[in-house]
Amino acid sequence: MAHTCPIEGTQINEPTVRVVAFLIAITAAVGVWFQSPVIFLFLVFDFYVRGFYKKEWSLFRSIGIRTINVFDVKEKLIDAGGKKFAAKIGFIISALLTVSSAFQLSLAVISLGGILVLFATLESALAYCVGCKVYTLYNRLLFKLSFLIDNTKGTVVK
Repeated sequence: MAHTCPIEGTQINEPTVRVVAFLIAITAAVGVWFQSPVIFLFLVFDFYVRGFYKKEWSLFRSIGIRTINVFDVKEKLIDAGGKKFAAKIGFIISALLTVSSAFQLSLAVISLGGILVLFATLESALAYCVGCKVYTLYNRLLFKLSFLIDNTKGTVVK
């Protein structure tokens, strides 16, 4: 699905991303079903390493790469900026899920888990990245604000 996206400069393989999203959807659904903070804590870790630290430490990413290699899926490179931003959103949602399930807040777990499953399923099945759309809007807003604020003096431009 072609759309304009702010360019980060790093590229990743879209089929791998889609496998990772599938694994996230299944894991999140299982976490919601069992209301398990341990499962959500695993998601927190995986999202953290993919969004903030070393993506090489991600178990889901490793499984995704191996799966793509086993099935000899053709590589399709896309910009990583939106996906990295989406991983940061996933980290926040997973952290909230961990806390909600630890305090047995079932409605919060079902709601947040449903959102995470929905977003991961959209990415996995349709290559539609909700986090990437938010990333694009976020960058457009920052770009527009940069014209309002003179960065060198910190004053508003008239």
